[in-house]
Amino acid sequence: MKLILVSPPFGEKGQKSKGLPIAPPVLEYLAGLTLQVRPDVTVELVDANKEQFNPDQADADLISFTVLTPQAPWVYRMADRLRQMGRQVLLGGIHVTALPDEAGRHADAIVLGEAEEIWGALLDDAEKRRLKPVYQGGFPELKGLSRPITNLWKTNYVYGYFQTSRGCPHRCTFCSVHEFFGGRVRTRPIDEVVAEIAQSKRRLFWGIDDNVWGVNMDYTIELYLEMGKSLRGKSWFGSGDLVSVDHPRAGELLTNARKAGLTAVLVGWESNNIGSLEEYKAVTKQGRQRRDAIKKIRDHGIEVMLFMMIGGRQDRREDYEGILKLCDELKVSAHPVMTTPFPGTQLYELYKPYLVPGLDWDSFDGNHAVFTHDDPLMSIDYREEAIVKLRAELFTIPRILGRIPQISWRGFPMSHITSWMIQYPQGRAFTQFAREREALKKTEAPG
Repeated sequence: MKLILVSPPFGEKGQKSKGLPIAPPVLEYLAGLTLQVRPDVTVELVDANKEQFNPDQADADLISFTVLTPQAPWVYRMADRLRQMGRQVLLGGIHVTALPDEAGRHADAIVLGEAEEIWGALLDDAEKRRLKPVYQGGFPELKGLSRPITNLWKTNYVYGYFQTSRGCPHRCTFCSVHEFFGGRVRTRPIDEVVAEIAQSKRRLFWGIDDNVWGVNMDYTIELYLEMGKSLRGKSWFGSGDLVSVDHPRAGELLTNARKAGLTAVLVGWESNNIGSLEEYKAVTKQGRQRRDAIKKIRDHGIEVMLFMMIGGRQDRREDYEGILKLCDELKVSAHPVMTTPFPGTQLYELYKPYLVPGLDWDSFDGNHAVFTHDDPLMSIDYREEAIVKLRAELFTIPRILGRIPQISWRGFPMSHITSWMIQYPQGRAFTQFAREREALKKTEAPG
C-alpha cells in the first residue's frame, strides 16, 4: 500500500510559493506514525509550497491533505480531481475539524481532531477501499509518540521542529488551539523530547508548541534544564505569552531557556488597543508590565518579536502608526497580521454578521480584510493598504540593524544571528508581497 501526504501551498489563491524554510511538521510526524502502526506502508511526502503537485500524476492508494483555512480552496480543487480519477482522498487538520460537513463533500474520509488513536484502523480501511466517512480522533496522552521521519523530502529545509505539548491554557477568541486539542494542555515526557532532538541531524529548530513556556512552569523549567544538559550546538525559536514572565520563577525559566538553545520568541502582544484586547479576551495573558517583560527576556539573551493583529472592529486608523511607534520605542520587531476570524473560533461567531459576502477561504490569510468596519475611515481598501505600508516600514535595514544590539550579549552569537535570520527574510517577503499586490492591482485596473 502507498500513502501520499501533501502539505498545501500557503501562496495567495493557492499559487505555489517559495515556502517556509521549515519542514512541514504534520507530514513528518504522520510519516513516523504510519511507520509505527503500519511499517509495510510506503510513504511519500509532498510540500506543495516547494514542488509542483499534479493530481493527474499522483498514484497512491490514499492521498491525504492537512488543511488550514486559507488552504482549503486549493485542497478542495485537488481532492475533487483526484476523486474523479478514482483515488481515495483523506482530509484532516484544524479547518476540517471546524467545518466537517464542508470538508466531507470533497473527501472519501475526514479525520476530526488528532490521529494517533485511529490511524492504524484508517490505513487498514483504506487498503480494503472501505473508508468510513468520518474518523473521530481522541486526545491521547503524549507518551510514546512516534518520531518524525525527516529523510523523505525531495527538498531541503533550514529548520526542523519539535513538540513538547498540545493545547494552550489561554482562551483567546481568535484562536482555535484550545478547542482543537481538547480544551486542556497535555505534555510529553521530558526524556522523550530531549532524546528526539538529540538524535536529529538538524541543528536549527522551531518549537511548534502554541506556548513554549506558559503551560506549566515547573515542567518547563525542568525540560529546559535537561535540554541544556544534553543538547549542544542546537538552537531553536518558538512562541510564548508574556504573563509567564511575571512568575516568581521567571528568571530561572529564562536562564534555562537560553541554556536550552532558545534564541528568539514570538510573544503574543496581540494589540495596543484595549478594546481589541478585551474583545480577543487576551488581557490576562499580557501580564502586569508587558514592556518590562520584553526587556527581561532580551536581558537573558533571547530575541523578541511581537505578534500583533490589526484591523479589527475595535481598531482605529491611529493604531497602525501606534504599532510602528511602539516598535521604534522598544527597538523590537513585530509580525502584524490582519485580524482574521477563523471558523471554529469565538471571534468568527462574533464577526459573522459583518463578513464580506462571496469571499472564499483563501482570503482568510492574514493579508485581507474579510469583514466590514463601522468606522467609514476603516474601509477594506484602507485596512489592506495600511498593513502593507506598516510592514514595509517595520523591516527597513536601518530598523533591523538598530534592534539587534538590544539583545543581551548573553545570547551572542546565535540570538543575534537568529534575529537577522528572522527579520531580514520577513522584510523581503513583505516587500515581495507588496510588489505582487501592486502588479495585480494594475492588471485589474480598467483600461
